[in-house]
Amino acid sequence: MAWEYRVIHINVESGAPPEPPSPRSDSEKLGGALSPEFLQREFPQQYGALNARPRHPAEQLQFFLNALGRENWEMVEAAQVGPLLMFFFKRPLPAPAQPAARPEGQEGPSVS
Repeated sequence: MAWEYRVIHINVESGAPPEPPSPRSDSEKLGGALSPEFLQREFPQQYGALNARPRHPAEQLQFFLNALGRENWEMVEAAQVGPLLMFFFKRPLPAPAQPAARPEGQEGPSVS
């Protein structure tokens, strides 16, 4: 069986969790090119009430791993390399498509 592999890394940093998204601070990062009101109106999923409190890192990781599992990736190992947490996944490569069998007695077109 042939395998396909995927490696994902996560930066492991100590300290406080990131602040929730803020249209005001994001507007400032963009040098005021987009107003906080515009950002909030155009990206409600980013700045909505659900994002008022960041999700715990374990919950975020669980969501991510479940998404990969739905794509048939199987985690085979996790290892820390310096500040990086590496996740190794594999899944079987799809079998190559087989040509359709012809019914007995039928021949395909001849090639000259």
